[in-house]
Amino acid sequence: MGKTVTTARLGRASAREGRSTLLVEVGGQRQLPHLLLDDATSLPEADEQGLVTLEDNLGWISLSPERLLAEWLSGRSMGMIADKLESSGALSVIASSVPGIKDVLVLGRIRAVLEDGDWERVIVDGPASGRAREFLRSPRLLADAAAEGPVASQGERAHELLVDQERSAVLLVTLPEETPINETVETAYDLEDDPGIRLAGVVVNRAFPVDPVPKSLVGHPSHGLLTRAHADLQRALERLDDDLPIAREILAEKPAPLTDATAEFGDTATEAELHALFDRQVVVTVGTGGVGKTSVGAALALRASHLGRRVALVTIDPARRLADALGLDDLDDDLRPIETRGGADAWATMLDSRRTFDRVIRANAHSEEQAEAILASPLSNQLADSLAGMTEYMAVERVWELINDPDIDLVVVDTPPSSDALAFLEAPDAIARLLDNRIYRLLVHEGKRSLVERALGGLVNQLISIVGGAVIRDAQEFFRKFGGMEEGFRERSSAIKALLRGDDAAFVVVAAPSAVSLKNASDFTDQLRSTGVEPQFMIANRCTAHPGDPLGVDDADELLDRLRQRHHAEQAALIAHAATTDLPIRAVPELTEPVTSLDGVLDLAGRIDPAWDTPGG
Repeated sequence: MGKTVTTARLGRASAREGRSTLLVEVGGQRQLPHLLLDDATSLPEADEQGLVTLEDNLGWISLSPERLLAEWLSGRSMGMIADKLESSGALSVIASSVPGIKDVLVLGRIRAVLEDGDWERVIVDGPASGRAREFLRSPRLLADAAAEGPVASQGERAHELLVDQERSAVLLVTLPEETPINETVETAYDLEDDPGIRLAGVVVNRAFPVDPVPKSLVGHPSHGLLTRAHADLQRALERLDDDLPIAREILAEKPAPLTDATAEFGDTATEAELHALFDRQVVVTVGTGGVGKTSVGAALALRASHLGRRVALVTIDPARRLADALGLDDLDDDLRPIETRGGADAWATMLDSRRTFDRVIRANAHSEEQAEAILASPLSNQLADSLAGMTEYMAVERVWELINDPDIDLVVVDTPPSSDALAFLEAPDAIARLLDNRIYRLLVHEGKRSLVERALGGLVNQLISIVGGAVIRDAQEFFRKFGGMEEGFRERSSAIKALLRGDDAAFVVVAAPSAVSLKNASDFTDQLRSTGVEPQFMIANRCTAHPGDPLGVDDADELLDRLRQRHHAEQAALIAHAATTDLPIRAVPELTEPVTSLDGVLDLAGRIDPAWDTPGG
């Protein structure tokens, strides 16, 4: 969507107006320095709070929730073990007992920065819309759940900041396309309704072209693409006029830098390498937001189905992009058949953590009574969605269910943006660490304890006094009902981990053909490899076709020049990136129609596999 770029532009403009401005990235992200500094490889030294000065009046900080939780415990007389709790994974137990605490600590840190008075304005590069409501609702939910102690107080104070309409507001960022606009409107309604945050406005980013396409371009190869871009913008503005009448800023797409490049990138991927993906049991699409990853996943699923595979397409992203891309009215935990044409077999589903949790418990409980006791717990609904790593773990459990379905040959997984995709991959290990953690065992298991365990038990009691005894006592009771089921979870976690890192799984990295997006894709590829995952394929999506020679008509040639420079910049970025990677790369051209229906998905599938004669032409 250009959310991070918008954050950077706002920050720089605010600083140059003379306001001391702090930019905040959450979840440990570190993209803003690359946008604001000529050389972000050697950042200025951070102060003791982790703050970095980028230029006059402009600072930056990346907030890691795990580190904040360790620091928060250190400030409450637990400094001696806070680092050990963090490194051992025991902090996940604390976060499990107090769902939402990580988001609250991020927001609490932001409030503390404002109260210190060193910064007049704080601009937060928040999570994507699928996570935004959860992130912003967490303070009130945590305050209600804890009801006592410092945690409840922290939640109340963070909530007060968010709903203070004189101090806080949300700025929405979207693209002039149907699916992002739908998502933006839904998010706006959610945020105004609960938790009740003021909307500052909406930025419609990358508008191109802003004016109607000149008649002189009728019949030109670029006419369809330009006409679609202008029509998308007009539809977006009409929808916003009707359903979201708030302040609006339209940002024209920034022209690509002028280059003299004439070299053309040639695909390094073969048809055989593409089709080899479909011989696996699992294909996982990964990448940053806004690159068309969901549409690519849908296209790969349909292509595989027409090669004779029975395919289940599953998204673990809470945003409803997949239903839009397939033209489905709704998408939920059930497998919904896709009208693929030609008799191919394909289904789609969206993760429902609660329903998957229910099935996992019923399938693995030692008795119906044990299953009913777990599912009847007051914390069951909350923890199924909010337990640290549980949503991601339920996602891999859902994939495991589908892989073991005799009617399914291939599962295509559409993951959330890259940082959350790593959580999906790490979920099996996270659950195993949780079940094996000594702090977890102390919280859950009663009986005779060693001297060391009794000493740790004293620290746990101290922890209970900090985060609220009622919350942890409820969690203790909930987890104790799992008695005897841990081994089953461990075994499945090990099997799923082996599957995702073995020869039966293929990872497809999706990126935009820009230097920044390709650099992000390269960094993410390195992160995947560090976890033992070897990507097999890369798709550079939405590549701009060469517009041809000028026409000799001023207004038409201005547009064609912009397309030409964009094309040259993309080709140069792809050539440079290909020289640094051994991944097969397929460059996929921008479509002249949005991918909001089966026709659009099939069109995209045909561009990914040009040799395919797609159903219906």
